Amino acid sequence: MAAKIRPGDWDRLFAPNAPRRGGPLRALINVILTIVVIALISAGSVYAVNYRNQQIASQRATAEVVAPTLIAAATARAVAATATVQARVAARTATALAKQPTPVPSLGAGLVTNGGNLRAEPPRGDVIGLLWVGDEVMFLQEQQVGGQVWFRIRLVKPAADRGGDGVAPGTEGWASATLLTQPTPVATP
Repeated sequence: MAAKIRPGDWDRLFAPNAPRRGGPLRALINVILTIVVIALISAGSVYAVNYRNQQIASQRATAEVVAPTLIAAATARAVAATATVQARVAARTATALAKQPTPVPSLGAGLVTNGGNLRAEPPRGDVIGLLWVGDEVMFLQEQQVGGQVWFRIRLVKPAADRGGDGVAPGTEGWASATLLTQPTPVATP
């Protein structure tokens, strides 16, 4: 590699009329400026760290004061939501209970002694189905029609030997007293 300094450079750079490049004073100023910049950066870093720590401490203090309030508010919302759910459940339960059929007070229980028709109305209403000897019934209501006693009954248990004919258990209708035994009172629990 060729030398980049020429022999005439010495005279040109250090002659009495040569341009000034600095000197010891310029070097001292550069060192002082570097130290000042480093000091400013260090002071700024210390200030930033202290400010950050102060902000964290402030947030912690706020959290310690606000957290119990937030917890109390969340608890109150949860209690209100639970009360709302309980109210809905209670309303639905009440509605379901209201929709259940009210138990009809019965006159007693009995049996079918003579097979015959179960009617919608006494004495000549539409025929609902057939009653068989041995069917167990619940007496619901008694009515006098033309000198004859009629009972509104509900089939509780069909006779064993009916062969699939007749009315289904739970069916209600009217039957003449001549087809039935007298009602026997049933103990209610």
